[in-house]
Amino acid sequence: MLKLSLWRGIAALLLPLLVSACGGGGSSAPPPTGGIQVTSGNGQAFVTWTADPGVDYWVVYAPTASVSNGQALTGSSVHLWANGTAVTSPLQITGLTNGTSYSFAINGRVSGGVGGAFSAIQSIVPRPAGANWIPGSYSPSATAGDLHGLAFGTSSADSLNYYLAVGDNGSMYKGLDGVAQSLNGYSWSAIPAPVTTPSVNYKAAVNMYGRYIAVGDGGIGGGANSIVSGTDLATWTAALWATGSSVPSGALNALASNGTALVAVGNGGIAYYTVDGLTWTASSLLPTTANLYGVAYSSATGLWIAVGAGGTLLTSPDAITWTAGNSGVGSTVTLRSVAATTGNVVVAVGDNGTVITNSTMTTAAGGAGSWIKPTVGPTNTNALYAVSTDSAVNGLDPQFLAVGQNGATYTSLDGLTWTPPAVGSTLPTSTLYSILGTASKYLVVGTAGANFSSIN
Repeated sequence: MLKLSLWRGIAALLLPLLVSACGGGGSSAPPPTGGIQVTSGNGQAFVTWTADPGVDYWVVYAPTASVSNGQALTGSSVHLWANGTAVTSPLQITGLTNGTSYSFAINGRVSGGVGGAFSAIQSIVPRPAGANWIPGSYSPSATAGDLHGLAFGTSSADSLNYYLAVGDNGSMYKGLDGVAQSLNGYSWSAIPAPVTTPSVNYKAAVNMYGRYIAVGDGGIGGGANSIVSGTDLATWTAALWATGSSVPSGALNALASNGTALVAVGNGGIAYYTVDGLTWTASSLLPTTANLYGVAYSSATGLWIAVGAGGTLLTSPDAITWTAGNSGVGSTVTLRSVAATTGNVVVAVGDNGTVITNSTMTTAAGGAGSWIKPTVGPTNTNALYAVSTDSAVNGLDPQFLAVGQNGATYTSLDGLTWTPPAVGSTLPTSTLYSILGTASKYLVVGTAGANFSSIN
């Protein structure tokens, strides 16, 4: 329980609001039975309570440190009649500062009356996602194969936001996004496979140009079905190939975007790009035949970066002409994924717990820079299959998250110091192949339909 001064501060803040909100015939209401529950997030908080019928609620919050002379909550915020409607549970509150303690309380009224007594105050400290993980489920119950890719976008069918998970044997699943799902885990529904004869093993997905786009191995007998796209998660269109571009000769394993173009890389040192999501052009100048498993775009240097088997590292200023670089990991290590921040920090991960970091890439240097191999975990030997960033929050640089074999999970703020979740965190145990990072959460998928989400 916090000091009485905080209670007085909240009361002082609410009094003019409650008086002005009074309308004849109304009454105050007790706080919800059980009070409120507050869950920390990345620069945010999630507030839930069990509402009583006919009661309108206020949620009040403020930094604990902002109590001044017991009279006011400096910089506090009040949620009241959002867009003309009383706030409802669950409530997502954004714009908080990680590492700062915040206190929350709730009260209510009936028929426009005076607000009633406050609930007990709950306090949390917002923090980046990636420590605690919530398992998802399938509805109706289904046994999913290995999942390799994730995307997030808006379906044209109902204008709602969905995650898309794709994987082996043409498997596709959609999960409706929302605050309740963030708190309780995502429920996934199967989508009929876009291509059934032969089935395609999908390796990556993205949402761009208003379309969900998935890439894979094209199925038995060729790459004509290697890329499909759709706007509604139900109707899918096969890719078109630009004049002079042959269909992919091997699997496409990864996708990356710079906001205008989209690049796919794959087995045998192949790469394709598109500027509309429908017609794809082959990159003809790749100095390797090694399998490429990861690709990213660095806005700091304007370079595309691809990684793959045998420590392969390629860069390109235009997605057409690619230059080989030296990753420094040796020819026996396969690099599986790569990610870049706007602050020119690039991280690639791979077999045997390999992590390499570069903060000196420049266009003038052909993207070479200097790669550093930090120690992870401190002695992780699990293969790392994916690395991603979340979006910058409150002006901070993004956080890296790397996942892989046996549920390996590591985070880093600079690409150099990597730490596992703290003892007592709720962790995945399945091998994880793909990450989707946003400003508020991470989603990961892996073997046998494994799927988890994390908001803190």
